[in-house]
Amino acid sequence: MNHLRSTLFLVLLAVVPPAHAGDGNRLTYLDGNDLYYPSRKFPKLTTPMWVGEDGVEAVVVLAIDDMRGHQKWEAYLRPILQRLRRIDGRSPVSIMTCQIDPKEPHLQKWLKEGLSLEVHTVDHPCPILKDGNFERAKSTYDRCVDMLASVPNSRPVAFRTPCCDSLNTPSPRLFAQIFNKTTAKGNFLTIDSSVFNVTTADDPALPRDLVLEKDGASRFAKYLPKDRTFVNTIEDYPYPYVIGRLCWEFPCATPSDWLAQHLHGSNNPATVRDWKALLDATVIKQGVFCLVFHPHGWISNEQIVDLIDYADKKYGKKVKFLNFRECQERLNKNLLGGQPLRDPKTGLDNGVRLLDLNNDGFMDVVIGNEKVKQTRLWSPKRRLWITNDFPVLLVQYLEWPPESKNDRLEPARFGILRPNGEVSLLLNPGFGFELPHRRRFGAWRFSGTSWVEISLLFGGLLKNPGSKFPLSYSTHAGHFRDLNRDGLCELIVSREKGGIDGGDQVIFTWSTKEQEWIRLP
Repeated sequence: MNHLRSTLFLVLLAVVPPAHAGDGNRLTYLDGNDLYYPSRKFPKLTTPMWVGEDGVEAVVVLAIDDMRGHQKWEAYLRPILQRLRRIDGRSPVSIMTCQIDPKEPHLQKWLKEGLSLEVHTVDHPCPILKDGNFERAKSTYDRCVDMLASVPNSRPVAFRTPCCDSLNTPSPRLFAQIFNKTTAKGNFLTIDSSVFNVTTADDPALPRDLVLEKDGASRFAKYLPKDRTFVNTIEDYPYPYVIGRLCWEFPCATPSDWLAQHLHGSNNPATVRDWKALLDATVIKQGVFCLVFHPHGWISNEQIVDLIDYADKKYGKKVKFLNFRECQERLNKNLLGGQPLRDPKTGLDNGVRLLDLNNDGFMDVVIGNEKVKQTRLWSPKRRLWITNDFPVLLVQYLEWPPESKNDRLEPARFGILRPNGEVSLLLNPGFGFELPHRRRFGAWRFSGTSWVEISLLFGGLLKNPGSKFPLSYSTHAGHFRDLNRDGLCELIVSREKGGIDGGDQVIFTWSTKEQEWIRLP
């Protein structure tokens, strides 16, 4: 009965939030493979933060789907490529490819013009995990990645799931067990563009005439299938974000040409009218406009040229057309200080995390790997990155290069432990390994400009004060979660059998008064 009362008490705390509590769970996305965590209030990653070019306010990525052989795509794209070339001598379009001969000479012509060749699966299954056949899904993805990696002078970086504008094709499993892995040949990708961003009238930054029809209806939500079973969307977040620590998500613009023809027929002028309004909104938000289109008669190439004309004439250098490969290069160089999310050789976690350290509404970056330990704080007023030290490795490997991808340790966890909302970092001590020249445990808080070590943050975790390691649990460590919604995180620990403290599931709460962790019932 006492156990039941304790459980009910914790459940009640979880469903009845205290007034005026901060968001203690604002960093939990760092631990999982959630596709849909960004929202209008989530910290922004605006174009000036990563594009590396003065005066550029927004990026447009034109990404055409379904390529099988090059002839149809060449004929459709040629007027579009010629119009793009008039802007700055480049033709930046990404082609999401199903099947192509890697030795086809025309691919080299495209690459020289500025196109990139990207991945769309060999077999185009809708959805990709159709019938629950995981091996088939992984095979059609891996074969396509390896095929395009064999094209001379090219390396694919981006992926789009087939039918992502009509079916709920992406999933957490897709990212955790397919995208964020490598193929048998060691190839991997770094960008996905399968989730659709819907711009709504709830965004106060946008003029009403851009987001509403004359009758007050939503300009962009009207394109979503009316049966409401299509939920592959986020709202009011036209910015890149990270899924599962290893994948950049570039959200797609709503509508795609398929969504548009599904609503009001092929080649409808209203589609281009709404795309122009969406481009205006994207420039205001300093975001990315990732257009999904096809050469299947749903939108004409003249209409795509019309959209390019509009962007060029109205915004000039404020809008930059890039392909996915160029986006990845600029993210690595200008945002991440040369340290990509995935190790360039192995595809493994490179110890890079994006989080809003000072809670100012803009993303910051921390890097903790064998080459660099750096904190990168964005200054919106000065429009530049301010760099400082970072105290620890975010990912540790027992061997390098690792003999097994299971040789990874993830000892660091971020959470909110102080009433002022500061970010805290706990270097998890519970692995039972002594790695040479590596710090085993420690804790820090971010002061607003730098990391300050907290010497007392392990109080209460030491069941036996003479123990070398305060806790003993799996290599995925504990997790910070605000269970009672008071704005502060609890520490959830799953301890292995045979460990120093025995095997059980434990929840600790930090006591500011006692300056130690208190074990909850």
